[in-house]
Amino acid sequence: MLGFINVKAQTEIVANPGEYIEATTYGGKVEFKRFLQQELNYPKKALATKKEGVVELSFIVDNKTGKTSGLEVKNSVSPQLDVEAIRLYKMLLFIPSYYRGEKFTTYSTLKFKFSAKLYKRYCKKRGYNTIDINNKNFDTSNTIYTDNQVKHKPKMLFKDSLENISSFIQKNLKYPEGTLRLNITGVVKLFFVVEPSGRITNIKVLKDVGGGATNEAIRLLKLTSWKPGEKEGKKVRVSKEFEVNFNLSNDSGIDYVPTSY
Repeated sequence: MLGFINVKAQTEIVANPGEYIEATTYGGKVEFKRFLQQELNYPKKALATKKEGVVELSFIVDNKTGKTSGLEVKNSVSPQLDVEAIRLYKMLLFIPSYYRGEKFTTYSTLKFKFSAKLYKRYCKKRGYNTIDINNKNFDTSNTIYTDNQVKHKPKMLFKDSLENISSFIQKNLKYPEGTLRLNITGVVKLFFVVEPSGRITNIKVLKDVGGGATNEAIRLLKLTSWKPGEKEGKKVRVSKEFEVNFNLSNDSGIDYVPTSY
């Protein structure tokens, strides 16, 4: 695995199962792994010399906002790999720890495993080797804006000019067997960030629906392509929401009502 999360409380907690939930990145370990496979940019010199190892960062996750502070390099591999680990860390959003239903400020660590062999495998899978982190048209502040804060909102891209979000879902939706069998209906709502590159990161479930509907909505979101938002002539990070309404009440037995984009 390219990377993994290890979170420790600042104060020792003795809790029964389910009482304490550790701080984590949006989407948990699955989304964190996808994020690394998509966004990790192995420094050329380190890759050429096969410099490998685990960079471990430590920081505080605030219990109210999920924002982090007090960043330190707990375990260094090399200056280049340390810098890349920090760049990735700054792109991530965090959910605070919970203890007995209340948010809890924690001291956390995040580990980034750099493996030249795995990185080359991931590059082949994703279709590109390096990330355009030095693109002058990209905002590098890591600020995340909303639609009403940017001049040009992110737009979903389609291969066919006649296609729209409704036809996209109709073509790609695989209605979950569990949702059908249990006659489950409802709206799945997801949060995500459109990066300056147009790639999406930090997928988080805002509203869940059982029977496999939530996993299907996440799968559909991962299939989408985006034109990034722009502000003051720069491509910027913009937060978005993606909704799919799974509805079994119509005559055909299957329906979906996506939000407009």
